[in-house]
Amino acid sequence: MPLRTRLIADKAVKLSGIPLFADLEPTLLAELITVGELLKLPQHARLFGNGDTVTCLYVILSGLVKRSTLLADSVEKVLELARPGQPLALSEVFSTATHASTAQATKASQVIAIPIDRLRDAAMRHPTLSLRLVETIARQYHAAEFEVTSHHTLPGVQRVLDYLLHLAGKRRDIAGETTVKLDASKKLISARLDMAPETFSRTLRQLSADGVIAVNGRLIHIQNATLASHASGKPGDDMPRAAPLRYSRAEQQAVRRKQSPAALINLCGRHRMLSQRLATCWYIEARKLATSLPRGALRKFRELFEHNYTQTSARVQSMAPSLQPDLTLLGELWRDYRELLAVRPVVAAAAATVFDLSERVLTAADRLTAAATRMADTPEAHCVNIAGRNRMLTARIAKLFLFRDWDVRRTESNRLIADSRDEFDANIAKLAKAGASTPEIAAQLTIDTELWRTLTTIIDATPHFAMQHGHAREVLAASDELLRHLDTTVKLFEHLADKQSAVHSASAAGDTVHSALSQ
Repeated sequence: MPLRTRLIADKAVKLSGIPLFADLEPTLLAELITVGELLKLPQHARLFGNGDTVTCLYVILSGLVKRSTLLADSVEKVLELARPGQPLALSEVFSTATHASTAQATKASQVIAIPIDRLRDAAMRHPTLSLRLVETIARQYHAAEFEVTSHHTLPGVQRVLDYLLHLAGKRRDIAGETTVKLDASKKLISARLDMAPETFSRTLRQLSADGVIAVNGRLIHIQNATLASHASGKPGDDMPRAAPLRYSRAEQQAVRRKQSPAALINLCGRHRMLSQRLATCWYIEARKLATSLPRGALRKFRELFEHNYTQTSARVQSMAPSLQPDLTLLGELWRDYRELLAVRPVVAAAAATVFDLSERVLTAADRLTAAATRMADTPEAHCVNIAGRNRMLTARIAKLFLFRDWDVRRTESNRLIADSRDEFDANIAKLAKAGASTPEIAAQLTIDTELWRTLTTIIDATPHFAMQHGHAREVLAASDELLRHLDTTVKLFEHLADKQSAVHSASAAGDTVHSALSQ
């Protein structure tokens, strides 16, 4: 049962902070505060049920409230997930005497309850409040109309993306990332989107593979530049949906089968970054370092390397057989590296061997990526490789920092850190020149540069505490954030290369037709 207290007695509650009541006349706010109640709902507490008399307008102050109904086949249909600031079931409150749905707190929540008769009376006397209620009802009706007419016809990937962008609101920019938190379970969110939980998880993985989001547990990092590069609006516009992501299942399969030289370069280049991330994860286990990486990160990255290698093998076989010798060499080194990383328990004595093998795998992966770049032989493809190098350099400098301060390959690490910093700066300059005419790329590179400066500043700082308890975690956190952004940068240059390739292909086809007609 909800715990009821008079709203006026709780000084922490700010009715004026709720959009529906923002900037109303002070006398009206005072009246609503006087008659309102603050309801404290434990998790799973029911606010009202189907058939209950409508007595109040409920506005969510904190937590999350699910409103649902049962369909004819007794399947629960989630009508809305009401979050802080949202009024609940407005259509029922102003159109019927009894509720036709059930509202239940999915987590501990606080709800403002305003008696409906007092609210109606206030609305009749205050046109501003009346208009605000009409506008709120109209927005909810518009959202419901969209859901009925088009939401259920959209492929799952678009429904999930729309949901994430709704959570983000208008906080997005042309570049960088917007982070949202899944404040409900995947089961509940998938029910709201009319899909199975497995489908929801699979769709998140697809959006992640497309470079649109990065997933870290319940945190979803929306990659604004990747989204903006696909969207139909002008840069900087509020774009609730990205039209090119509205593909059907057949189109999704076609996208996955798509084989472009730029995509192959990106795929090959990911081995470089992963070789360094694996060494870092091994270090974290060996030193028992508490970080934001999830448990089992070493196993996860091993599986990711395997998956990436399998994908690369299929692409090389079908479109670039000349790369097979370089791929085979990478595979042989990977087998040794994988076996070493799988040894349990992790022992510090293997640190130098892990370091050396990570460097050998990196060299082989870089050779493979360079060969793929030469095969593509376009300036845009070269930029994909350079952007991928910066992604690798970020992962590498974090690894070098950690092993150096563990007194493993200290001299070599110092030299490689200096070389990596010089190369990153040179690469950023090249990419900025190449992407200057593409607003999304230019904006993303600006953010990359800022985050790179932050990372190097943290590395250069003199720690005033035991490294294991602070400095290393700061370096890892900064490198992780930069890696997410750099992955977006690589994707942007991959898309740019694909667009240029399509333009050249169309031009070549036109020349062929023109030549045929002139004969």
